[in-house]
Amino acid sequence: MRGFHIDMNTAQFNKPYLKKWLKQLSAMGYDTIIWEIEANVQWNTCPECAAPEAFTKDEFKEIIKLCRSLKMEPIPLFQTLAHCEYVLKYDRYQNLSEEKGTIKQYCPQNPDVLPFVLKWIDEYIELFGKVKYFHIGADETWWLGKCEKCKAYAEKYSLSDLYIDYVNKVVEPLIKKGITPVIWADMALSHPEALKKLSRKIVMFDWIYSVRRGDGEVHIWGEKSGKFDRNEIPQKAMKLFKKYLYPHGFEYGRVPETFYSADYLADNGFDTVTCPGSSSYGDNVFAPRNWYHMTNTFDSFGKGMAKNLCGSVLTSWTVHLHPWELQLACIAMPSFIYKYPGKPIQEYQDYFVNKYFGIKDTAFWQACGLLSIESLFAYTDSLGFSKDCTKVPESYVKDTITKISVENRVSAELENCVERHGEYKEALKLFTKLEKKVKKGKGLIKLWQLMAANLVNRSEAAILLLKNEENVRNDVPFNEQTAREAQKILSEMQKLRNETEKFYLESINPSRVKEYMHWMYDAVEKALKQK
Repeated sequence: MRGFHIDMNTAQFNKPYLKKWLKQLSAMGYDTIIWEIEANVQWNTCPECAAPEAFTKDEFKEIIKLCRSLKMEPIPLFQTLAHCEYVLKYDRYQNLSEEKGTIKQYCPQNPDVLPFVLKWIDEYIELFGKVKYFHIGADETWWLGKCEKCKAYAEKYSLSDLYIDYVNKVVEPLIKKGITPVIWADMALSHPEALKKLSRKIVMFDWIYSVRRGDGEVHIWGEKSGKFDRNEIPQKAMKLFKKYLYPHGFEYGRVPETFYSADYLADNGFDTVTCPGSSSYGDNVFAPRNWYHMTNTFDSFGKGMAKNLCGSVLTSWTVHLHPWELQLACIAMPSFIYKYPGKPIQEYQDYFVNKYFGIKDTAFWQACGLLSIESLFAYTDSLGFSKDCTKVPESYVKDTITKISVENRVSAELENCVERHGEYKEALKLFTKLEKKVKKGKGLIKLWQLMAANLVNRSEAAILLLKNEENVRNDVPFNEQTAREAQKILSEMQKLRNETEKFYLESINPSRVKEYMHWMYDAVEKALKQK
């Protein structure tokens, strides 16, 4: 499997854009598309959740027909446990929630949940037609065991049993229909105690975005999920995964196998697919961490080619807002890996700039790298929005500055913003020079310029707001110069906002673009207007 994940939770793509990219993905050698469409089709099971410009079923069937005609297998992805914010935010469905008043997760012990989910799965199958695979999500179910019923079940058995028993019930009808179920592997790896009970008909999508070969670190799932180096791996994980972490023996000088979990799952009888990411938590909203994602994608796809594994799927989470065009270095990579197995990533970099820009120059990679480190009010957490796609309070940026001040972090944040500002400016200069130098692909370079300019402007806004907070703390009176600087930054921000909005309207439905602009700009603009 050589797949690409289309996430429409946040980015509600329009039909022309999807059709254009399907043709490009097919030309790049992809053979599978994972469709996470959520609220972007007019559903009968949950009509309330449909986005304002949601596809009719006939419109979406046309897109799936094109997907198949391009020799790419469509796999529907429907979240059946967590990541159901787009459903649970409606009062009618609140009774299905794991915890009253929350919208993150269904309750696996609620007798109304399974019939609701299975009915919706049937509607997906009717929409997609005959499918080989069906992805039921089931990742990041961190609220397992919170309600009284689930807590009692987990105490009697285990969280692993609670999770796996529910997943088995969801996939059973699919298996009876001859459809192969797929789940994300993180929760089975976090709670593996009852793994022997999980149906081996399930394909495991083993996603991990933070690792790459050569850094000596591995990701361990569990209560304290995270990256660990050789000497920090928790004892429990070491006991369970040792032979996969150290397939050639545990001794001084050896580093753990980066993608050990894929081998563990395969050895336990699951068809397993490795899943890197071209967009993930920690990215700026204007640009990805290019090298971070490239190395993860390169090594993960290389791992997926192993005989005991079943390929790879590149995920792209649109909650981080930056577009596929800026992820092209990752998206185009698998075709190179399959065509030139064993060649190093540095040769891919040369291949990429020659193919897309007609040049032999490292400046593009240098410029991308200079935009990769996050800065205040340029990434999701610091802008106050997430996958639930709810409105950001007008005072969010102001309140964040106050919180930073109370926690005595103003100096540290200011230092980071000043350093990032210098890097972003240098990147913008490099992209401006590249625009004149490239023989093709000028449009892509101009897009990078636009996003670099956004980051320069955003870091300037953060610096001004932080300096103003310092002045307030030190009883320095407000002055007209600060007001003029704020107005200058705000004017540039509004100009960039208009250009950015124009770009997104080419690919994303208007009502969602309006929300993009709200998430990216509104609270920052509000804070600047108050200066």
